[in-house]
Amino acid sequence: MIRNEIPRADYAHMGGSGTWGGDFPDNTGIAGVRVLERDMEFETPFGTTVPMMLFEIPAEMTADHLPHTVLDIPFHGWFGLSPYHDTPSERVFWVLQRAGVKYIVADGSGGGINPLLDPGDVIIPDDLIDQTKRISYLSKFTDKIVRMRDIVCPDLAQLLYQEACKEYPRVFGRGIYAVDEAPRFETKAEIRRLYDQHCDICGHTMMPEAALARAIGACYAAIYLVSNTAEGINPDWKRPIFDLYHECADKFGRIVINTLAAIDPAKKQCRCKEYLLPVPGDVNTRMNAK
Repeated sequence: MIRNEIPRADYAHMGGSGTWGGDFPDNTGIAGVRVLERDMEFETPFGTTVPMMLFEIPAEMTADHLPHTVLDIPFHGWFGLSPYHDTPSERVFWVLQRAGVKYIVADGSGGGINPLLDPGDVIIPDDLIDQTKRISYLSKFTDKIVRMRDIVCPDLAQLLYQEACKEYPRVFGRGIYAVDEAPRFETKAEIRRLYDQHCDICGHTMMPEAALARAIGACYAAIYLVSNTAEGINPDWKRPIFDLYHECADKFGRIVINTLAAIDPAKKQCRCKEYLLPVPGDVNTRMNAK
């Protein structure tokens, strides 16, 4: 249903294949989490968004003892399998910017490039390489320069790591995520190139999300299930990735909610906002001169 008014929320969850296999957030078994509204669609300059959900984490669960209102976006805002035929991320972030979102936690899955990663492992990347050929719309969200230093918020990443370790025996707290274009997976030759570039996992969702999050001044971190070994890394891996999606949904749901609950804005020490650089007035004048 189209909503004209965008609700206020300091927190957002970009849902992906980590939580896709369950009825989030009800499947987590966490008492007190309350869904406030479902099926909220919004008209944006980029088109209509996917239906979003608004839920609340109660004050008795949160680190700052205040209720945390969360905007939940299913499957990264995509329509269908390919996010590149239109602007789903821009639609979502246009709403998040106007909602006042300051903290974003995303989940997903990907193919393990690093041979040390096994299907079923969990990784929280601290950096990325963007392999896509997608047009950038960052200037529609900010007039500042988006610096990509520490593009993953270290504070949020640490909270994700702590919560993930409660659910999984093997969690990797850093790594490089290679962003490739959906809807296809990579070839063996492409994976060899990514391996040579020291990438640990590959997927489709970390960009443009991470850059858009910085453009709107929000902290961003993401957690991924290793759902398969990337092409050519372990040819013997034959288990369907969808089996792992269903198995991980409840665990990832708890990780996401408990991480969002653990955020205490007064205690964050990250420097994310320092990497959105203002353009000096004289430079801006010359850049915009006709």
